[in-house]
Amino acid sequence: MNLSKIARRAALLSGLLGLFGSFAAPVHALEIKLPQETSQLKASTLAGYQSANSWCVMCHSLDYVNTQPPMSAAFWSAEVTKMVKVYGAPIPEDQVKLISEYLGKTYGTDQK
Repeated sequence: MNLSKIARRAALLSGLLGLFGSFAAPVHALEIKLPQETSQLKASTLAGYQSANSWCVMCHSLDYVNTQPPMSAAFWSAEVTKMVKVYGAPIPEDQVKLISEYLGKTYGTDQK
């Protein structure tokens, strides 16, 4: 096949693609509106309550936090540390222990 045949076929293909492309439906921006958050963390006087309300909800819905199985503060410490080191959660180091204790004592196996 010589170069002029290739050029003609490329031009024909380009024209057909342009013609069929003009029949495509216009693209509109998709708008998604999420409902207001209605869930709440269990209130507590523990310092980690405010920290969890500030930091956990950056990535997780409160329903997600509320429905976790009961685990110890040590488990939660490992989880929160993983979120910081592996997933890049911007939780300050001094807040990890506070959040872990709150989750362990309020939702987990450290409840009294």
